[in-house]
Amino acid sequence: MHCGEPAELLLTGEQRLRLSKLMSALLRHIPGEAGLRLDEEGWVEVRELARAIRERWRNRELYQWVRPEHIVAVAMLDPKGRFQLSPDGKRIRAAYGHSVRVRLGYEPLPPGEAPPRLYHGTVRRSLEPIMREGLKPMKRMMVHLSPDPETAAEVGRRHGPDVVILEIDTRCLARHGVPLYRASSKVYLAPWVPPACIKPLGRPGRDG
Repeated sequence: MHCGEPAELLLTGEQRLRLSKLMSALLRHIPGEAGLRLDEEGWVEVRELARAIRERWRNRELYQWVRPEHIVAVAMLDPKGRFQLSPDGKRIRAAYGHSVRVRLGYEPLPPGEAPPRLYHGTVRRSLEPIMREGLKPMKRMMVHLSPDPETAAEVGRRHGPDVVILEIDTRCLARHGVPLYRASSKVYLAPWVPPACIKPLGRPGRDG
């Protein structure tokens, strides 16, 4: 039942999480491993993605249940806006996080529209080189920044337990001529962040 009406469960929580991770990998990093061709802006047909997962992915026996409606549901329910659907719902792409070369077409945020501060989660062993050289995209196309320290801490924990939160002064980015893009409500993108624009806040819940 949903809102008092009979309803059919489309995805379990475990299915949604597993499919979301696979979609992220295929749309950001390894489309060729499932025989997918993204266009220059990273788009692919929803039905083609579903078919590739069922028929060409190396662990396809685990995903024989996947249909286009499951792809759309994962995209629409994702809390971090990892995916974008075309207006007609027939195409999908990753909103950010690419290591494959695509042109996302985001417009730089005009002066005054960016939050004054953004945040980045890292681990303590990376702090010294970051403060010396700035934040670089490394294997990705862009540096990912978060709108609040809590989200940044969550991202930082993927790299280890000793998380350090960095505060990014977006007005400083503008002074250095660094464009800033909004990929979703939880993710902002920059080609790099100069050391002068970074302030370490310490470990979440401890040093700051």
